Amino acid sequence: MAFSGPGDFRTPWLKRGPGSFNGGVDPRKLFASGRKTLSFEFFPPKDEKGRHLLEDTILSLAPIGPDFTSVTDKVGGSQRHHTQEICAYIMEKTRIPAMAHLTCLGATRADLRRILDDFHGNGIRAVMALRGDPPKGAAHFTPTPGGCNYSGELIELVRADGRFAVGCASYPDGHPEAASAQADWNVLADKFKRGADFSVTQCFFDNDGYSRMLDHLRATEKEAQVIPGILPITNWKSVKRFCEACQSHVPPRLRALLDPIEDDPVACRRVGMETTIRQCEDLLLRRGAPGLHIYSLNRSTAAAEIVTSLRLLNVF
Repeated sequence: MAFSGPGDFRTPWLKRGPGSFNGGVDPRKLFASGRKTLSFEFFPPKDEKGRHLLEDTILSLAPIGPDFTSVTDKVGGSQRHHTQEICAYIMEKTRIPAMAHLTCLGATRADLRRILDDFHGNGIRAVMALRGDPPKGAAHFTPTPGGCNYSGELIELVRADGRFAVGCASYPDGHPEAASAQADWNVLADKFKRGADFSVTQCFFDNDGYSRMLDHLRATEKEAQVIPGILPITNWKSVKRFCEACQSHVPPRLRALLDPIEDDPVACRRVGMETTIRQCEDLLLRRGAPGLHIYSLNRSTAAAEIVTSLRLLNVF
């Protein structure tokens, strides 16, 4: 069954009754098993064509067997029902647990508690608790009166609810608003102290930065699990624009490798994907990563290629 109509993700199984699939995912148990975890991330599309593409992507990636999926919140938090409805779709159609992103934007604490009630009523058992980026055109994040001022407060709110596993964001290159990478990693440690069960990183391309972040974090949070967020390099120009927008570091060696071929889409994709797969192999075999969280960009081909290649290498 497809999403229902333009601009609307509501489906007949939303607000399912007793006996429906429970999309519970407890990352703590996954990590304790010692097996490397696999997850894919999706985002709410803008139009009907995007909805059809997302549906095809979800159904194409499901047979790969991810441990869970995640669905982002739209910028500004204005259409949270889309996040919830896509989670419901994933769980109903694939039986794969889905984690919903939740931000502080545009919601009081009472609003956030009502959203958690809705999440739980629809089988969602894991929440990625985030501050959220400032709305388009805004230079800085402005807390909502009566809401949470930053992600640590939201993590505490979700943890106090007691019904969800709690994820948080991390930044191997440091958050762009932080005074330094080390200062940001101290904030990450505080997120774990406030109740986060695990973290997923923003995309990065320097594995040494990931290792430095883990070393810093585990000086105080020895059991902290940080899943690398992987952005497949299929279009180098797009990746550079994304990194510029979120102020992620692009290593000079990567620019030297891909800049000369950025106008050759076939060669650029081939070299970019080879680079991505090597990065993943290094993270899993030598950097202590507990798994991979692949930013699918609502497309299946690159994500599937990464997993298949790693399985052929006996990494997964």
